[in-house]
Amino acid sequence: MVRNLGSSVQYFAWRVASAVIRRLPLRVSYAVAWALGSGAYYCWPRARRAMRANYWRALPGVSRKERDRVARRSLVNYCKYLADFIRFPSIPPGELIAEVEGEAQFEALSQSLECGKGAVIVCMHFGNWDLGAGAAAAHGYPLTVVAETFADPRLDAMVMGARTRLGMTIVKMEKAGPSLIRALKQNGLLALLIDRSTPGDGVRVSFFGEQVDVPAGPARLALRTGAKVIPTAFARIDPHRPAVTTLCDFGIETAATGDAEADIRNLTQAIMHAHERFIRQYPDQWYMFRPMWSAGVAP
Repeated sequence: MVRNLGSSVQYFAWRVASAVIRRLPLRVSYAVAWALGSGAYYCWPRARRAMRANYWRALPGVSRKERDRVARRSLVNYCKYLADFIRFPSIPPGELIAEVEGEAQFEALSQSLECGKGAVIVCMHFGNWDLGAGAAAAHGYPLTVVAETFADPRLDAMVMGARTRLGMTIVKMEKAGPSLIRALKQNGLLALLIDRSTPGDGVRVSFFGEQVDVPAGPARLALRTGAKVIPTAFARIDPHRPAVTTLCDFGIETAATGDAEADIRNLTQAIMHAHERFIRQYPDQWYMFRPMWSAGVAP
């Protein structure tokens, strides 16, 4: 009963937010996002504690005051991302492309696809990944995205519908399987998030110097199909627009040695090291509001 009530509240909150944001000028919607994100930081103690612990590891040597400032900005940027997401389905493809700085990265992506085996785009909850995905679809890349299912089917339909209108093919996490391999065999892009572990499907790697369990799926799919693995992030570069810059690591090789467990671990480790670099460069755009590591609390 409590869960159903919570999911219904989420649905109606999203409907109200969508109705309001679509009618507000962009700068005003960002002002609202700033107020909500700042307020959430002080009114959401569980997330605040988690972010302090996460940034304690990700930003060693940085003062607690500065880590708190980064954590608060992270919540503000996440609220801006939500405001952008509400607007995206009504934005023409050309405008989506114009908001994404990354011509060289898209050219390198096209070269990676010349092998005909597709590419696994590995992201985190960072920056504005939906804008980057929408721009990739607008460029003409066939893009399949694995998504979680919301508890309220009405909210799920709204969010998934918005992503579909951006040009993405949505595959639900609980139904993923052959369709993911099919997307890669058709030389498409498969976008996966790696900062939420799936029970029974994790691999332990180092992340900012400490052990953490993350999904093994991206590495396993790439090794099985021979697809290119490209850790990717889309970092906001303008506080007054949705504009982002594209961060990619095209240097990761997908090579099977015959030791499947070691290959998965090594490939996943390379992915996580790439995301470490992205987070160090733009720490306030990493949206991790739960403990990333299982042990330890920030001082």
